[in-house]
Amino acid sequence: MLAAALAMFGDVLAAGTTRLLSIPGEDTTRPFFYWMPFGFGELARGHLVLWNPHTYAGTPFFGAFGPALLYPPNWLHMLLPTAIAINVGITLHVWLAGVFVYAWTTHRGLHPMACLFAGLLFMFCGAHFWQIYRGHLHCLTTLVWAPVIFLAIDGVLDGRSWRWPLVGMLGVAMQILAGHVQYTFYTGIVAGLYALLGWARSKRRMRDAMALAAIYAGGASLAGVQLLTGLQTAAESRRTAISYEMAAWLGFPPENVLTLVMPGFFGDQVTVPYWGRGTLSEMCLYLGVTGVVLLVVGTVHGGSRRTRWSLTMAAAALLLAFGDHTPLFRVLYDHVPGFASFRGTNKFIFLASLFLIMLAAIGLDRAIRDGAPRWLGWVSVVGGVALLAAGLAFTRDCGTGGREIWHRLLALPFASDGYRMFVADAMPEGAAACRSAAHSAQTAAWLFVLTGALVLACRRYPRLVHALAIVGVLDVALYARSIRPTFDPRPLPARSAALRAELDARDAGDSRVLSSDPYSYVAMGAGAYDLWGAEPGVLDRYSRFVALTQQWPLDALLVTAGFRRLHPLLGMLRLRHVVEIRDEQVMLVPTRLTELPRALLVPRWQVSGDPEQVLRALPRLALTQEALLESDPGLGPVPDAADPSATGRVTVADVSTEEIEIHAETPVPAILIVTDNYSASWHAEPWDAASTATYRVMPADYLLRGIPLTPGTHHIRLVYRPSMLRWGAALTIASLALYGTAVMAMTARRRRASRR
Repeated sequence: MLAAALAMFGDVLAAGTTRLLSIPGEDTTRPFFYWMPFGFGELARGHLVLWNPHTYAGTPFFGAFGPALLYPPNWLHMLLPTAIAINVGITLHVWLAGVFVYAWTTHRGLHPMACLFAGLLFMFCGAHFWQIYRGHLHCLTTLVWAPVIFLAIDGVLDGRSWRWPLVGMLGVAMQILAGHVQYTFYTGIVAGLYALLGWARSKRRMRDAMALAAIYAGGASLAGVQLLTGLQTAAESRRTAISYEMAAWLGFPPENVLTLVMPGFFGDQVTVPYWGRGTLSEMCLYLGVTGVVLLVVGTVHGGSRRTRWSLTMAAAALLLAFGDHTPLFRVLYDHVPGFASFRGTNKFIFLASLFLIMLAAIGLDRAIRDGAPRWLGWVSVVGGVALLAAGLAFTRDCGTGGREIWHRLLALPFASDGYRMFVADAMPEGAAACRSAAHSAQTAAWLFVLTGALVLACRRYPRLVHALAIVGVLDVALYARSIRPTFDPRPLPARSAALRAELDARDAGDSRVLSSDPYSYVAMGAGAYDLWGAEPGVLDRYSRFVALTQQWPLDALLVTAGFRRLHPLLGMLRLRHVVEIRDEQVMLVPTRLTELPRALLVPRWQVSGDPEQVLRALPRLALTQEALLESDPGLGPVPDAADPSATGRVTVADVSTEEIEIHAETPVPAILIVTDNYSASWHAEPWDAASTATYRVMPADYLLRGIPLTPGTHHIRLVYRPSMLRWGAALTIASLALYGTAVMAMTARRRRASRR
């Protein structure tokens, strides 16, 4: 499996910093290529970055889960250049994916060849390998630990050793730390169902229930510092509960079950644009033709409770993946806590693939031990010939004469949404899609014929069963190689350097810029401050403010590519320039908005207990003279109208990403406003620890930070400090101590037993 991983990625690893896995302009470059040197560069200096001031006018960083600063494999970024660390990390996790599936199938008692087949099949299957195409790095790092959790559940239900809950705890903790909350949540749902089905037949109900519960309780405790901080952060984000329409978006289309054996039927996304629903990188189930044939063998002839168990779980995960294509989704959205926080139930296909691969491994084990059923060989051959004939007919009809037939096929209900994505009046587009489907069908047909022939030959020559496994692995591996893109990442830091030079030339100071995809993190690479980004955990107040200025639906910020208009209110966030990049030339276009300073003293205020009312009142507000608050600042009656220039002066200096030093002098009561995003985890305290002064941070003008000040001189420390960080750190430290003690005790016991 390591050799297979190196064969797949060796050329990229040898290229050093000149090649990067994935396509440009997707998640690898927004945000990971910029997150990693920022977060891990600071971590190497002993600083855990809690707040990111560079995107979305300021947003949580560590608590957003995605940066995965405490995920051990990511610490490669403290040792290697970013491009090399990303490529090594992808290679490592693809290999680990195979190793963990191998371990899981081995525990089931399958033949070593079947276990190796399962590991390699999972490494290169569609639901897993396509994550590389769009640079879903935190998906890859999170997915890989699911087999460990299922292995631990099997171990608990099979034996009496407490090492299995410890294995499961490690898998759960690593999933949480790896950064993709949705995959962690979905794995928890499927693992819970898997454990429940196994526990229902357990003879040691109480003991097994405690051990199974300990897997997630212990794993959550080990990752407590990330989990608790993340949950506190999520409570302020737009992801708390998204609309039904947004949550239902990107369910797995039922017609894409065809991608089990024909991954290019709806376009291969490399040579022919994908015309199905959603995106192929998240809608492909490909397990290879041989894998599917062996899956049938395992399903029909597996002959054990575990086979039925795996089949049930595969069906359940696939049903969940269909999302709002079934009535079940509405029930889950309304009644399952947390389910309404995510969009894209298509992600369940990864978990379905795991159990389908387990069935394929069971099928190969059956073929090795007892031979494959002859009837399946004939069905495969005949089915392959029929599919080949259909593919040839498609190829013949892909010209002008077959246009109406092909369009009529695409107009069927199962493909109606995909139809709109590519069918146009120009025939070449329809013809290209037709040829792609025909080619995919023909390839699958030949593989069915070959697989069927091998199944039949295995009855006479049993050793040919190894050839069956080799064909299955080569099938998915060659497909994976065909969708493995790379690009040269060297222009990325060059763009950031050019932007930095432009900003310095214009003396931009701490003003903000506005970029758009796919260049939404160029400013972060330049150490500049942007109003845009590509992070799912964007603060809810900021989402609502942007929706107001852009006249968007509330959830639009989660899916749109950038702002569409310059609203005057964007000046309150210090927006000065729009970033435009054309032919690698970086340009700054002045916005000419009325721009607020980094901090100002406002002598008057209004109080409204309704945040939505404050938001609606913003367009009518004189921002430099009056503040809108949501609670009484405790400064007595509102002063009479005063000259804003007579309210004093204020200076601001950044100490770190989440700590600011403020000097303020005011002769009258005033609201100190800092024009950065507000969060309830920002706290103000005297710079001098001996001072008895007290300060509080409140939302001002809906999304900014406001600090009420009495007349006088103030030296303030403004710090972002989630309260759950301390509790989470204590929980993690205590859990690590207990976990380490348990591992050492178990190791010592095994050593004593081996000496007897």
